[in-house]
Amino acid sequence: MKDILFCLLLLQLCIGMLNAQESLSGVVISEDKKGRIKPVPFANVYWLGTNIGTTTDTTGSFYLAASDESYKLIISSVGYTADTISISNFKKSITVQLKQSVALETVEIEYRRKTTEMSFINPLQMENISERELFKAACCNLSESFETNPSVDVNFTDAITGSRQIRMLGLDGPYTLITRENMPGIRGLGNAFGLSFIPGTWISSIQVTKGVGSVINGYESIAGQINTELKKPDEGEQTFLNIFANQSGRTEVNFINTQQLSANWGTTLMLHGNIRPIEQDRNEDGFMDFPTQQQVNLINRWKYNSQRGWMGQIGFHYVKDSKEGGQTVDLINAMDGVSNFKPYHLEINTERVEVFTKTGYVFPKLKYRSIGLQLSALYHEQESFYGIRNYDATERSGYANLIYQSIIGNSFHKFKTGFSYLYDDYDEQLDTLNFDRTERVPGAFFEYTYEPTNNITLVAGLRADNHNLFGAFFTPRLHFRWASDEKTVFRILAGSGQRTANIFAERQSLLATSRSLELLANRNSLPYGLQAERAWNFGFNVTRNFQLDYRDGYLSLDFYRTEFQQQVVVDLDESANRALFYNLNGRSYSNSAQIEVNYELIKFLNMRLAYRWLEVRTNFESGLRQKPLTPKNRLFANFSYETQKSLKGNNWMFDLTAQWIGEQRIPITSSNPIEDQRAASSPSFMLFNAQLTYNYSKCWAIYGGVENIFDYRQNNPIIDADNPFGNNFDASLVWGPIFGRMVYGGLRYRIQKEE
Repeated sequence: MKDILFCLLLLQLCIGMLNAQESLSGVVISEDKKGRIKPVPFANVYWLGTNIGTTTDTTGSFYLAASDESYKLIISSVGYTADTISISNFKKSITVQLKQSVALETVEIEYRRKTTEMSFINPLQMENISERELFKAACCNLSESFETNPSVDVNFTDAITGSRQIRMLGLDGPYTLITRENMPGIRGLGNAFGLSFIPGTWISSIQVTKGVGSVINGYESIAGQINTELKKPDEGEQTFLNIFANQSGRTEVNFINTQQLSANWGTTLMLHGNIRPIEQDRNEDGFMDFPTQQQVNLINRWKYNSQRGWMGQIGFHYVKDSKEGGQTVDLINAMDGVSNFKPYHLEINTERVEVFTKTGYVFPKLKYRSIGLQLSALYHEQESFYGIRNYDATERSGYANLIYQSIIGNSFHKFKTGFSYLYDDYDEQLDTLNFDRTERVPGAFFEYTYEPTNNITLVAGLRADNHNLFGAFFTPRLHFRWASDEKTVFRILAGSGQRTANIFAERQSLLATSRSLELLANRNSLPYGLQAERAWNFGFNVTRNFQLDYRDGYLSLDFYRTEFQQQVVVDLDESANRALFYNLNGRSYSNSAQIEVNYELIKFLNMRLAYRWLEVRTNFESGLRQKPLTPKNRLFANFSYETQKSLKGNNWMFDLTAQWIGEQRIPITSSNPIEDQRAASSPSFMLFNAQLTYNYSKCWAIYGGVENIFDYRQNNPIIDADNPFGNNFDASLVWGPIFGRMVYGGLRYRIQKEE
């Protein structure tokens, strides 16, 4: 009933706003040193003396409502000389060519772009994390790219696989839609280890959005969306090389090469390889702290631009990853000859192949109108065993998304609409049990944007999808932005999301236990006999820019509530020897509040402080309880300092991050013998990370750092480690660091493209 009422309200709102007005469309271009015409993205376009304006998109195009107050149009962009055009007899379309600013021998920098920026224009609360921010820490892959971000938590899932999982708004990673350039990225079987399949050096930027996202990207977003933009042929360096090594023996090599083959074609090749050949057991429990590992990873992508409206991309991604863990060789050798001793081994082998394409056309005479098609196909295979448990799984997925965008009457009213199709075929085998299913989901969407001024933006979207197993359902979403003045922005959102829980792939940490996995379900026609997960998300955010002592900063305050209508509950409290999976019977919700301050304390010294409070509760069979292994309170502080660059490009960069993590509820272990029981909650603790980087020149950089400087570790993370095939073995109750202090270092080399 909620969905129907929301859809009716959305339809009424859209109809009431369709008032036709005159509008102006155009394109902003420039000429480079070689005489090539290029678009000017993100240029400011506004009517003189009014607050009616817009910015150009990535193709340099814009469309703007007419003004009764002014006939002079101002176009400006950083690095170009601003231009003013008089439009007395109103035109439908114009082309503006900006001249590049004259380069002076001495330049005084008025504004330094921050490494992480909060958008004031986007109606969604979105943080843009740049490549410079990623270079502040050892972000060898996507799971390690949020060490300096307070909005995303990253935790180890267990004590033997080395796998990390993200959390947003207190909810596990699968509730966050993770995309690659707004196409499906990490989902399905990839949720367990897929974060480690995207090397950090491949990423040009990350966009983090809290709450439900756009209906264009699908219906699966519940807690938020993380979109990664990889390096493309028309941006970044011509050649990039990164070599990394750390204290655990992990060594990585990354190589990127970009070639602009012609005015229309460009290609980028990205290679990654890593190896961890050394066994380490710092806590001396007989188990490796990390598995030994080998990974080969590559992407080759091609980009085409006809310069006449047609654009396209095609790419290929291949990953082969092997992990071996469990008890150490030293322990196995020491136990040689001991009767009844059987070593515990872990092995996870993954192979992943993906092909993706994008094709788009921008109408030359109507720059506000375009059509695009996104296609991808994926094959993912995992063969693994945890002790005596075997888990093998295969996923075959296909995705298609057709998007058409235009305006209704004038640029006040924009819309995007289209069709999508999602295909997932899973073959899973857990020991002797088979869990196979095929999902087919055709869908259609419509998203309407109302932007009468620069101060107000409303985005209302609606999806209708028909799932072959769960039936038809609607996904409504609403985002509203209001800038009360030039420095203050308010945002509210509401919407729903739905997803299929892949209970074994997403909870592989439970395979590293002796718990019996029990499905309390009775719908044989559904995946695992369980209903789809569905939730509503409501959010509020206010962001305020300020200036103190001539230096800029901003304050952000937000609150989000996620209310589940249906959820797959994983219950570890009924018994320390059982893990129960069942559909929610009662309430399940998450409340998340965060306050964040960013400010430049002194020149080149930036500070980011944040506090987050979480209340995540679910109706388990034992009653409404706080979600286990989720801290209610977290404090975050980051300080980064960068010396001014010399003419040769050399300078120093220093980064320090401190976190205080509050108490976490630990699942009940009272049924275990006393020596295998754990406290009801974990202690609070602090972590400190630091990195120092020296940019030797515009080409060379060397860096080194320490994670967990004061060597804080969770004691005895594995329950009954001496008896891994007994009834009490459990490596999944991890709330803190396992390895302790980690020292690392690396070298970067880059060759920039010719201007």
